[in-house]
Amino acid sequence: MTPLTKLLNVLIILLFLVGGSRSAALAEGSYTYSFQREAVPGPEVYSHSREVFGEDTGAGPFKEPEDLFVSSENLVYIADTGNHRIVILDENLNLVQVLTGFETASGRQQFRSPMGLFVTEAGDLYVADYGNSRVVVLNKQGELQRIIENPRDNELIEESFAFKPLKVVVDRSGRVYVIADGVLEGLMEFDELGVFSGFIGAPRVTPDPLDLLWRRFMTEEQKQRSALFLPTEYSNADIDSRGFIYTTVFGSTTETGQVIRKLNPSGADVLRRNGFTAPRGDVDVVFAEENLNATITGRSYLVDIVVRQHGIYSVLDLRRGRVFTYDDDGRLLYAFGAPTAEKGGLRVPSAIDTIGDTLLILEKGLNAVAVYEPTRYAEAIHSAIAHIQSGEYDEATEMWREVLRRNPNLDIAYSGIGRSLLSQGLFAEAMEMYRLGSDRTGYSKALSLYRRGWVNEHFSIILTGVIVLIAAYIVYRIFAIRKRSQRTGEYKGLAFERKDTRLGAYFQSLRYALHVIFHPFDGFWDLKHERRGSVGAATTILLFVTITYIMARQYTGFIFNYNDVRRLNIYMEFVSVLLPFLLWCFVNLALTSLVDGKGSFKDIFITTAYGLVPVVLMRIPLIALSNVITLQEGAFYYALNTIAVLWAGFLVFTGIQTIHEYDFKANLFTCVLTGVGMGLVVFICLLFVNVLAQTIGFLNTVYMELTFRL
Repeated sequence: MTPLTKLLNVLIILLFLVGGSRSAALAEGSYTYSFQREAVPGPEVYSHSREVFGEDTGAGPFKEPEDLFVSSENLVYIADTGNHRIVILDENLNLVQVLTGFETASGRQQFRSPMGLFVTEAGDLYVADYGNSRVVVLNKQGELQRIIENPRDNELIEESFAFKPLKVVVDRSGRVYVIADGVLEGLMEFDELGVFSGFIGAPRVTPDPLDLLWRRFMTEEQKQRSALFLPTEYSNADIDSRGFIYTTVFGSTTETGQVIRKLNPSGADVLRRNGFTAPRGDVDVVFAEENLNATITGRSYLVDIVVRQHGIYSVLDLRRGRVFTYDDDGRLLYAFGAPTAEKGGLRVPSAIDTIGDTLLILEKGLNAVAVYEPTRYAEAIHSAIAHIQSGEYDEATEMWREVLRRNPNLDIAYSGIGRSLLSQGLFAEAMEMYRLGSDRTGYSKALSLYRRGWVNEHFSIILTGVIVLIAAYIVYRIFAIRKRSQRTGEYKGLAFERKDTRLGAYFQSLRYALHVIFHPFDGFWDLKHERRGSVGAATTILLFVTITYIMARQYTGFIFNYNDVRRLNIYMEFVSVLLPFLLWCFVNLALTSLVDGKGSFKDIFITTAYGLVPVVLMRIPLIALSNVITLQEGAFYYALNTIAVLWAGFLVFTGIQTIHEYDFKANLFTCVLTGVGMGLVVFICLLFVNVLAQTIGFLNTVYMELTFRL
């Protein structure tokens, strides 16, 4: 290891020692993320049992160990990189054997900085012998089987390529997959004879939008000299019993949701990401809880992954010293750990594996193996998932209820109970559990089945009700026509109330909004020149817009409502509608006054309010619709919502053009500038508030100083 690498490790350890005291408590607890991407504390999932040093095993001190692997026989293999050896321990972490090299026909060869290990079901040991630029394959007795070296003779490999294997995994067919230093094309695949086959699973890259924009203005020479948008390297890998390769990726250019991948034999990523966030370690938020570490920011730096039973897998985060465990759907079960020097913390973890449910974490910074034992809470979670995988839903429900007794904030437990209830045909109860677990996909399935059963049960009543409503409407129309004919002598269609009273005029102007939304050009012209509209009616429409907005935020169906209704503030909701509306009116008036606009503030106010009528008319039916349709039918909901917004936008645009007597281009220009002006006003107001707050803070500080000194 170079002096620079050693210095970097020392700095990382010092950083964790300085910032670790506040996060020590996290090592004794756990947390998950809610639907709102907030960290939710939970009970302890793993207890720190002990730390095993090299001296404790009889093998001598470890030195910068890089990898750890547990075989099917529960033998623990440790890549003691700094000592250039492989240490083999039994399941109690007692010394079994130390491998420093192997015999060949030409003599003994030594390992040099082994970085990765893998042991097959047959007991064959694969060693990523980094310092010797090779992968060594030994049998169960430690005898050499073959050596995989640099495949320079392959057309996919450049002649200058230096083969530096870091990690290695092997499938049941004997195919070898190698993570090599400096290889950006993905995993290197070798067949069972050690012949290079190609690359699979290159990580997807997300270029910086600013870099993409800048490259559009570069010359060809500048583009050639600039850095390419290359994939980043894999950091580690593991393989499950079906041959799927689970990998972790580090590097800031990789898509956040792609830092954990599950590769099929063709190299395609098939990892399920059905949780509240994609599996990636910590979400990029600042924790609000006191027992969570808020001193280290940025993306998780995942250095290892272990595939466990029943589709569960755990990843190790170097940056925060934490373990994140997910189920086969990509839902976070729990996270625990902290980068602290206190007992139970993880300083510089480099590898993770399991013996049963016991976690073994290799501590590179401490040169030891940390042992973590599962608590009853963790065992209940694992048992519930095992029962679900086996189709034992009653047993799974019982275990999930035990989990909830220990942690009522675990959303996945509610979803697990909902899945069990769904399999038993208890659709209404399953919907409630899915709602408590914020599981919209499961809720949609339960709703679909519940709705089907309800319709089948009440079909005759529904059909009778539809017939009665149609008949009642026909009778109403007949009597309405006759009554109107008797009053006027003939039927003239839509008639407005007379203006002989103030209340009648108000209702007439309010009813005229229905005419405006279908005849915008004539309607808005009459609003201004014929005085068909009124401030009172416009204010009423604005009030309806606000009320229906609040109702939509509160009562939209669970599947389509992503708001935390517990935190809705009715006053802030009113302000969030009225303030932009009034700001639009004032800014538009100020701007159009400079470019020969003919409309007054009253005209702008009335026109904008009348233009929002489609939103009011569509919102109430949409609220009702959202409570009875499923996720798959959501396209209708979103389409109708979009139509209402576009319709209202068209009406407001047309109304502003009519009252100011602009042509299309001039109106478009002023509307765009109005939006920009609203943004500037908000920015200036925020800037003023910030300056005012700082001034008040400064004056308060001066006052406190004078108070103490006098």
